[in-house]
Amino acid sequence: MNQTSAMAAPVKPMVPLWDVLLRIRQDILSRASGPYLHIGMPDVEWVTCFVLGYGECLRHGGVREGTDVLFGEWFRDVRKAWPGQGWGPAYLREFQGDQTRALLKYLDYVAEFRELSPEALAAIPWYSQGQHPATMTPSWVPAHRPKPTLDLLLEIRREIGDVPGRLGLFIGTVDVRRMAGFIDGYRLCLALAGTRDEEYARFERWLHEAKALPPGAEWPQPFLQVCGGDSEQAIRRLLGFAAEFRSN
Repeated sequence: MNQTSAMAAPVKPMVPLWDVLLRIRQDILSRASGPYLHIGMPDVEWVTCFVLGYGECLRHGGVREGTDVLFGEWFRDVRKAWPGQGWGPAYLREFQGDQTRALLKYLDYVAEFRELSPEALAAIPWYSQGQHPATMTPSWVPAHRPKPTLDLLLEIRREIGDVPGRLGLFIGTVDVRRMAGFIDGYRLCLALAGTRDEEYARFERWLHEAKALPPGAEWPQPFLQVCGGDSEQAIRRLLGFAAEFRSN
């Protein structure tokens, strides 16, 4: 395809986050055990940041999400189901550490939200600036292409600098599983929008070939082991390698 025809090709709409989560919920409900669609085995910490990463991709795409952005207000202020410590830890305690049941409780709220009438959505309090999302027409066609995953990692690296704990601005509690979920959510959003994130795939191969990442392993546990169990240092190791790879 030449450059002219590529530029003329229609832009593929991005897929709403709640649609993806409802597909995951349906897959969990329809099968006795995992791994499940998009998430593998249920892991609440991973899924929490999978949601954040997917949302980050939508933000970079500049889509207008309409009433979908009301979920947080509804979850917290209307259903009062978002505890201060986060839904993940609270639901895991409720279900004695059962990852699947804790995740399903959250996804059940997503399903309930998606069934709300236009009147119910319009009644949800909106405290941010600008008009209420219920009065806005959504558009899932991206205003611009989201940046590739490696660009995102380098942006995070610049933002956090050498300040301890600053990773929390992106993933909350600093944990390798959460960072992995953040990256995977971002990448799935890109993939569903038709974006080929080929550079990150090359980066993953490079980690195996040049940085002795064990065959078949993903980065979190090997990096955590090398860093003596320190999640922040393990994540910074990943980000440092991303910068090194880009500089080659």
